[in-house]
Amino acid sequence: MLLFSVFVLSLCGITYELVLGSLATYLLGNPVLQYSITIGVFLSSMGLGSFLSKYITGNLAAAFVRIEIALGLVGGLSVMVLSALFSFSSSYYLLQVFFLVVIGAMVGLEIPLLTRMLKSSGSLKDVLAGVLSLDYLGGLAGSLLFPLLLFPYAGRLLTSILIGIANVLVALLVMARVQYEGKSRADVAVAVVAVLALGMIAFRSEQIGTIFQKRLYYDDIVYTRRSRYQEIVLTRNEDDFRLYLSGSLQFSTVDEYRYHEMLVYPPLLLCRGEPGEVLVMGGGDGLAVRDILKSDRVRSVTLVELDRAMISLATGNPSMVRINRGSLSDGRVRVVVEDAYSYLVRERKRFDVIVADFPDPHDETTAKLYTTEFFGLVKRSLKPGGIFVTQSTSPLFASSAFWCINATMKQVFAAVVPYHAYVPTFGDWGFNIASSGPIDPGAMREPPGGCRFFSRDAFTAAMHFTEDIAEREVKINTFNRPVLYTYYLKGWRISVD
Repeated sequence: MLLFSVFVLSLCGITYELVLGSLATYLLGNPVLQYSITIGVFLSSMGLGSFLSKYITGNLAAAFVRIEIALGLVGGLSVMVLSALFSFSSSYYLLQVFFLVVIGAMVGLEIPLLTRMLKSSGSLKDVLAGVLSLDYLGGLAGSLLFPLLLFPYAGRLLTSILIGIANVLVALLVMARVQYEGKSRADVAVAVVAVLALGMIAFRSEQIGTIFQKRLYYDDIVYTRRSRYQEIVLTRNEDDFRLYLSGSLQFSTVDEYRYHEMLVYPPLLLCRGEPGEVLVMGGGDGLAVRDILKSDRVRSVTLVELDRAMISLATGNPSMVRINRGSLSDGRVRVVVEDAYSYLVRERKRFDVIVADFPDPHDETTAKLYTTEFFGLVKRSLKPGGIFVTQSTSPLFASSAFWCINATMKQVFAAVVPYHAYVPTFGDWGFNIASSGPIDPGAMREPPGGCRFFSRDAFTAAMHFTEDIAEREVKINTFNRPVLYTYYLKGWRISVD
């Protein structure tokens, strides 16, 4: 029974660590920083708990049971409390660290106490071998269960509650199956009440999560879904629909046409040949594809999107279908659900135009989509005379990040032209267009009818950069040295401050 407890408790411990790191990433961004802080504080707190365990003497089983009940309550309620306080407190980091220290210390108490309880069951080497092997196996189980099952299907709030219930159930099982002196009916009663309370919260977790989610957005939430990769939220304020991915705004229907027209029309109209075959990477909302299909010269569009849930939203939600005009259901469009990097490595087809509508490079994962290695794959996938364009964040708010993307593209392509446009909900937004051959903006063809913002004159003006956003010296972003996301985070942090 005690050895089984080691496995379960190790699974619970690693899951607390992952769920709190995931919550901090969602609320504060910068996954590398948040997970580094979470892991460091949690592990050091486990060390603190292990050190403090030597001061627990006497009835070890009773102490263990009470620690598990307390851990189940504190850990189970941690995500709910942190989510509730995020909107009200300016000291979220202190609250996060508090829970990491308390939970980590209690997790650190578990293994030393269990080992001391088991020492009469055999030699020390056998006890340690059994405890540590099950401890590591439990850690593996938790690290697999969280990303594959718990987060996609239960979410952070319900996961923390379920893991808290597991801790308390271990306490109940120990009280029921392990013989020790000083068993207390009060401990049983507290454990039962804790399980019932956590169970009631788990039953209402969806409603509670919706309440917390609404406080993060100003407008009414009309669609929300948690996928394997991100949390998708569509809001509405009268005629203004806004899409958020993991809390980051992707578009507002008030002005998204400015962004998408400036993204897709320059490559379509500057392509030296006919832009017959187009590849769009990202852009699972279908808005970039919508504008591409306005060109009669386009024969086919291949959309590569990582998240199947985004495709379901773009094709199945009536509001999104109206916004993207059913673009992903057009006969000329082929949808591929795959990572863009993997697709370019695998695919040998070449395209006339490639459009990258990726999220901003706010972490190492997204920054790899702006590396010399990735741009090299893009170059290989272009036909002679083909054009590539990528959104490149704001040259005003994250100037170094913008010019880092530009400089990185210059390492791969013979010609790179930066440009920018004002999108009210985003601010001044930048793009980079590239080709293996010369790019002649003066040879741009006439845009298709129906453009609300883009024109040849607008593009000419977009290529001008004032002194405050002029090109600057930056490092190149590579797979091994992903400097881009640090530029990005520093720029946006300064602009927010």
